[in-house]
Amino acid sequence: MRTKMKKSIILSTLLFSNIAFANQNYSNEHFSKAIESYNNRIFQDSYILLQKYVKENKLNKDTTFVLARSAYEIGRFDEALVLYQNILKNDPNNNRVKLELAQTYFQIKDFDQARVLYNEVLQDNKLPINVRKNIELTLNSLDKKSQRNFLKTTLSLGYGYDSNTDNNSNDDFVNWGNIPLSIPDKRSDHVAEYILALNHTFKIKDNLTMDNKFVGYMQKYNHDQDNDLSLAVFGTGLSYYTLKSKLSLAFDYNYVWLDDNTYLFNYILTPTFEYQIDKNIIYKSRLKLIKKDFKQQEYGYRDSMYYELSNSLVLLTENFGMNTFSILFGTDNKDKGEAWNVDYNFASIRYENLYPLTESTILTSGVELYSDRYKKEEKVLYNNKKRDDKIIFDLGILQSLNKNLSLGATFRYINNDSNQNIYEYDKYIVKSNIYYSF
Repeated sequence: MRTKMKKSIILSTLLFSNIAFANQNYSNEHFSKAIESYNNRIFQDSYILLQKYVKENKLNKDTTFVLARSAYEIGRFDEALVLYQNILKNDPNNNRVKLELAQTYFQIKDFDQARVLYNEVLQDNKLPINVRKNIELTLNSLDKKSQRNFLKTTLSLGYGYDSNTDNNSNDDFVNWGNIPLSIPDKRSDHVAEYILALNHTFKIKDNLTMDNKFVGYMQKYNHDQDNDLSLAVFGTGLSYYTLKSKLSLAFDYNYVWLDDNTYLFNYILTPTFEYQIDKNIIYKSRLKLIKKDFKQQEYGYRDSMYYELSNSLVLLTENFGMNTFSILFGTDNKDKGEAWNVDYNFASIRYENLYPLTESTILTSGVELYSDRYKKEEKVLYNNKKRDDKIIFDLGILQSLNKNLSLGATFRYINNDSNQNIYEYDKYIVKSNIYYSF
């Protein structure tokens, strides 16, 4: 990957902008056009013309430098490396060439050699201050590139309000044949949540990492303890990077407690592919496979295999922030036997936006249309196959106080329209959080 900023800043006070070679033979057509192209930053032409020139002529130190720079600018780093090394053999104290050679080592990811040369240049007491500072910044970047282990920890404390904790129906009664059944009233409650997230990355190679994580989550209601939820997530995976893409394979294990009792184990396999189409558009595709293993006897019939495929486009804009368009579909099927309220197919369309209000404030919003269709007929109450159509709306704001501390507030509204009125409901959840990362 080209690092134009580092190259141009570091060398700005050391490089001449125009080449004047008083002793060169300007009568040679290839040579004069090469120098003209070089001064106009048409490096492809200057490289080709100098290659023709050297077939019959020898290069001195200055013209070798021009050829090396031209080779570097068009990505021929191995050739530039040899040319710079040849100059240094005869002029070992040339800091300008050392910096160019160090930058070339940087491009071919030989960071150890680059570091040696940068440190040699820093020994020069006459080095301009701005060049010295930029070399130090580059060395700091090299230290990060050579780092193998990265650990990030996030702590979060949240408090909010749930308007319908049990997702109870909007109707007061449903009919069982000719017998009306009473539906419990909606219950609302305040809820607290606690989050600990640990993310560890081990860099196996520059383009290959092992990614490990642990997430602990706890949700506690003031009064409705039946809906108290705790979750522990253990995950590991591999990520492979190219210039424009990322390929990952992750395995997660989830342990879920409901009302302080063991409730569910999830075994999750997630292959993911990301590709940067251009500087403003990213494509993402993810397949999620989940083996659900319910641990309480009364929920054993829910054991199932869950399959989900999602495709997303991320669009980065100057005036409208980051926009993500996602399409998701899948199926959830019981492992064995039949159960009318387990097997179903589903699909979802979602739009999300992250908009920077200021440098430290981000507005988030999203809307999702979700639909599921159950495969088995419910024969007791409704004598039909259940289907749900859900609308979900999200709105939030995140304020960064400093590099470690942030405050957030979110609002979520859910409306579920079902052909079985016991499952029709709406609700909203408001919540505020404080986040500390280090």
